[in-house]
Amino acid sequence: MKPPVTIEQLMEMWSKDSIMDETEPGRELMNIPKHHSKYLTIMSYHNMVSRKLLGDYNKKRLLLTQYWSGDLNNDEDLATIGREPVMKKILRQDIPTYLDSDQELIDILLRKVYNEEIVAYCTSVLRELNSRTYQLRSFIDWERFTGGPGNG
Repeated sequence: MKPPVTIEQLMEMWSKDSIMDETEPGRELMNIPKHHSKYLTIMSYHNMVSRKLLGDYNKKRLLLTQYWSGDLNNDEDLATIGREPVMKKILRQDIPTYLDSDQELIDILLRKVYNEEIVAYCTSVLRELNSRTYQLRSFIDWERFTGGPGNG
């Protein structure tokens, strides 16, 4: 699978791919499947990354819930999650506050949201590519109707 792209790289790619050459509408029609494949591949990759991050988040959240509730208190368990023993009693209703402010969980969520943003951007690009066929056909029909560029 292709390596991930940044949102900036994705925006740059689309800014180049979105430009249509009005002098070659037939060629532009032929480029639509290529562009569609490109952005669908990127979207699929980042969708899979986002789903994996959700799993990572849920596993880490469970471990940290056990940690903050005091259920992980032996040295082996603590070494697994890289934490020191909890030195005070945390009330069950306070555990979500500790989880919501945990930097590891925040980092996982931020990476997940970033990948979801790439997926949303690709979804928008794919919608535009789907409508490009109609736009180009309308342009070709208009050119036929007017007799081509420069004939007016």
